Amino acid sequence: MSYAINAPVPWPVPPDWSNGVRERLGWLTDVIQAKNGRRQKRELRLSPRRAFDFEVIADEQLRRVLDALLMDHGGKYFMLPIWHDVQLLDAPLAAGQSFVPCRTAGFEFVQNGYALLWLAINQWQLVGIVDIEDDGLQLGTLTSRQWPLGTRIYPVRRARLVDQPNEAGWTDSSGKRSVSMIIDEPCDWPGELPTTLYRGYPVLEQRTDVGEDLPTIFNRQLDLVDVETGPVSVFDYPQRPFRGGSVRWLAHGREENAALRSLLYGLRGRMGTVWLPTWNSDLQLVAPISAVATTITVQWAGYTVFGRMQAGWRDIRIELYDGTRFFRRINSAAQAGETEQLGLDGALGIAVAVGDVRAISFMVLSALESDTVELQHETDADGLTIVTASFVGERHDV
Repeated sequence: MSYAINAPVPWPVPPDWSNGVRERLGWLTDVIQAKNGRRQKRELRLSPRRAFDFEVIADEQLRRVLDALLMDHGGKYFMLPIWHDVQLLDAPLAAGQSFVPCRTAGFEFVQNGYALLWLAINQWQLVGIVDIEDDGLQLGTLTSRQWPLGTRIYPVRRARLVDQPNEAGWTDSSGKRSVSMIIDEPCDWPGELPTTLYRGYPVLEQRTDVGEDLPTIFNRQLDLVDVETGPVSVFDYPQRPFRGGSVRWLAHGREENAALRSLLYGLRGRMGTVWLPTWNSDLQLVAPISAVATTITVQWAGYTVFGRMQAGWRDIRIELYDGTRFFRRINSAAQAGETEQLGLDGALGIAVAVGDVRAISFMVLSALESDTVELQHETDADGLTIVTASFVGERHDV
């Protein structure tokens, strides 16, 4: 441990994980929406702003150190450990070493950045990283002491307090603080959108978790003219709804966490556009489909009367129990008693029995409703992360 004037100061007080650690990624998109629902977008940030909210339970020595730290350094920058990227030394590390053996894939170590070796509130070392290898970190400085098995290793980022944290004092030697910090440096990560394309846009294939109720809505862009002396005039310029839907993704383990972060970086807030399935059984197949058929027979669902191949409600995803997926556009509809005959823009190429179909869902070309996405880290990234996000339909004539 060494505090020095003008040297980077780490935040050495770990969070209380009982409520997890909340991370916010904030992009900035300039959006101009026309009366007909079309949007013009402009991306204003190359990488998102990033913030962390967490709670600290401090008692005895931990509280005294935290008070001193906030009193002296509360208005300055800290080197904030990325809490969910923690790992432990699996063998003792001797003093005078310039290489730290550890995992690096899926972690946020940055070349020419820093890492924190942490054993206790008064036993830590901030080390500079000059190179990142598959099996560890090459340091620009030597380790100052021997670090035992189980020492924590964190990537760190330059951050500052959003607000000075208030303490809820429990006793004369213990209390709890809610801490909110914003990272003040670029946080790059490889962005990746789904590789499956339909009509030139990626199809979001990461199925949502249904453990909680998720809202959906058919948004309308209505203009009302009310002179308060007669009927209200209603103008629906787009002449179509923009379906809004929420998703809840659970990422288990380092690989899934990294993939989820890459997806969010690929979406870039409101900038990216993807096909979002409803994940519902929107249409119920009632007759087999031959390999060359371009029509399907479904239970009457009012599509011929109300759907009518309208934009935003004409593209479907047919999923089979064996994992096979088909993406097609409905180009005709006709009622046939208790069923409807829906014409597709192409045959499936294989015979499909009624019992083979898991779900037929509509797909809506959509973008994130907000530039800000929250990740709830219930544990470190080797465990569970939860992301809940809302999407809204986009107007693209594809």
